[in-house]
Amino acid sequence: MTKNSLLIAVLAMFSIAFAKAQDADDCTVMLQIFAENAKNKMYDEAYKQLGQLVQNCPDKSAAIYQYGERIYEHRIRENIGVESENIQGLVLMLRKEISDYSDLIDASRKKLELARIMHENDLGTEAERFQMFDDAFKNDTKNFTDPKAIIIYFKLVEQRYEAGTINLQQFFDIYDELTLHIESLLNERGEILTDLMDKEVTGTLTDEDKAQMEAQEINIKNYGIVMGSVNATLGALADCDKLIPLYEAEFENKKGDESWLSNVLRRLQVKECTDAPLYITSVKALHDLNPSGKTAYGLGNIATSQSEKFKYWDQAIELGVSQELVSLIHYKKGLAYKKQGQYGSAKREFIASNAAKPSFGNPFYQIATMIASSANSCGTTTFEKRAVYWIAARWAQKAGAVDPSLRSTAQQAVANYNGTAPQKQDIFLAKEYESGQTITIGCWIGESVRIP
Repeated sequence: MTKNSLLIAVLAMFSIAFAKAQDADDCTVMLQIFAENAKNKMYDEAYKQLGQLVQNCPDKSAAIYQYGERIYEHRIRENIGVESENIQGLVLMLRKEISDYSDLIDASRKKLELARIMHENDLGTEAERFQMFDDAFKNDTKNFTDPKAIIIYFKLVEQRYEAGTINLQQFFDIYDELTLHIESLLNERGEILTDLMDKEVTGTLTDEDKAQMEAQEINIKNYGIVMGSVNATLGALADCDKLIPLYEAEFENKKGDESWLSNVLRRLQVKECTDAPLYITSVKALHDLNPSGKTAYGLGNIATSQSEKFKYWDQAIELGVSQELVSLIHYKKGLAYKKQGQYGSAKREFIASNAAKPSFGNPFYQIATMIASSANSCGTTTFEKRAVYWIAARWAQKAGAVDPSLRSTAQQAVANYNGTAPQKQDIFLAKEYESGQTITIGCWIGESVRIP
């Protein structure tokens, strides 16, 4: 819908005809009355002046459209007037702000809001709406943080793939970019939350910190839902059975293309298609072209002995790989150490894994399970042995807090561990221990816990 047609639609909403302003003074007085009403949230009164200002004084002030946006949002929220006309009015306000007053507003947020409103109300064509979201994501990725907008964007991408507008390769390209972006948002918030939870353990958490914790937990939950939705939408399209034939068909023509090989390896690694002959062939081809951290990681994956795997993986980190791979390498090493019963070494690797990717909760969960399994061997008294479970619960709690996909499992573990730890009656009857006292657990755990 064009700007002019929207303007006509808005003007049609006003039942009272106003005389056209004769000079700048009329516009100034009218704007003052309008702004005063809007500022005091007297939106129904301000609405009576809005049409006259849009018609007679359209370029008088950005306030017309900034307040106008609030007025139409109020009318939509309170179900006042005709909904379609209110939506058209809101779209006009946003378009005017973006086109004429972009220096006074958060243009990126307004453009995304406009795209979302148009999508939700089926305004414009599907191609136009896709382009709005695509431009918002590619031109200002940093501010593309609205969970609802991210889901809408990916749904539009899916529709274009199903319609044959883009091919499977292009679909994967956008999927990769989008999931990397979501992971970066999760990592950013996960790091903040981990720091706050560490402060909570030391008892130095302020009221402001508590509010921040709640906000970040909500953010992580929402982005976790978004990631789950995106991955569910992609479904079987990105599994090994689809990826491998796609790349095998292009391998001979692309095996000298370093960028293409790097992309193939990254996708196969993400989907854990590392047992496929194509993966091994691609690793060796890329290593021949340009030995790097990525190829060293790949060679570690196909190595047959643990010492050789560790050698290549450590080399990969030294040569430089993404934080995603750094996290995965430490996690794999942690699992190997855990399997051998070397819990101290495993714990160090798991902590390093989360440090590289703060939204990855599995390392914390693995630490919790190791601590719980060591209760009988790390405490010096029966009370201390059971107190170990408080520490295990603490790590499980952190795992679920930073990683939405683990929340349910982690919460169950926390309940189980706390149920096994000393209860109120046990604390009351203990002769050597009392509430508020700090117990230090030695062994490989090396942590303290305060008795509740």
